[in-house]
Amino acid sequence: MTIKPSISIFGNGRVGGALQNSCDKAGYKIDSVYSRNLCPSSIDELGEVIFLTVQDSEIENLAKKLSSAFDDLSKNIIVHCSGTLSSSILKSLEKKGSKIASFHPLKAITLNEDSLEGIWFDMEGDEGALNVLEKITKDLGANCFEVKPEAKPLLHASAVVSSNYLVSLLKLATDIAETGGIDPDIALKALVPLAESSLENIKKKGFEKALTGPIERGDFTTIQEHLKQLKENPDLLNLYKALGHKTISIAKGLNENQIRDLKQLLD
Repeated sequence: MTIKPSISIFGNGRVGGALQNSCDKAGYKIDSVYSRNLCPSSIDELGEVIFLTVQDSEIENLAKKLSSAFDDLSKNIIVHCSGTLSSSILKSLEKKGSKIASFHPLKAITLNEDSLEGIWFDMEGDEGALNVLEKITKDLGANCFEVKPEAKPLLHASAVVSSNYLVSLLKLATDIAETGGIDPDIALKALVPLAESSLENIKKKGFEKALTGPIERGDFTTIQEHLKQLKENPDLLNLYKALGHKTISIAKGLNENQIRDLKQLLD
């Protein structure tokens, strides 16, 4: 394996495109990029590190297609980028001598992404593969950590909550504002900086010290008024209550009476 191994990518979607662009910028030779339906006729067309960036449902079939096409893959590291699946789904390639791994970017990747700098990858698999992936990660200006295969689904669920559900949470916030007659576009423009400041405070201070607002200070009256105003919108009300209960568990400055009263109010 060379210092900067050559790379092939199967799948030309968002993740594949981001890897291609960022690896190219970091000085890696991109030998080939294939769509999910194409398979090279010669192993010489393949890079030393092969990324499978197709959808989860297509990974195993692609792995079997490659293992059927080539008898000896001992010089190749083959990696998929699924957040949920472990490297064991590539066992057909392992039988042909390949080192296998999973390598998942914890980032909401958009089209034409050209940098993965500063993001985190979770990875698991063959030790030799992980050593090479760690080097690639550093060259991309990114970070990585190893995860147990059985922990991947829960890690991915946490990523969904912190990324996809954050979008849903801000939509919830603008919906609540809209029930009060506020233009949702204006509400979003006003609320996004507030959300960004909270995220920055979490990074700097941690959850407990970053928390502000009526639950953190035990402001029973304000929460009571919120619930009253949301009474005609049960979906919004139930989400507000559920998030309120989670917030109580973070607010460490509350006394026992405040915790009891707030929980009763939100039940």
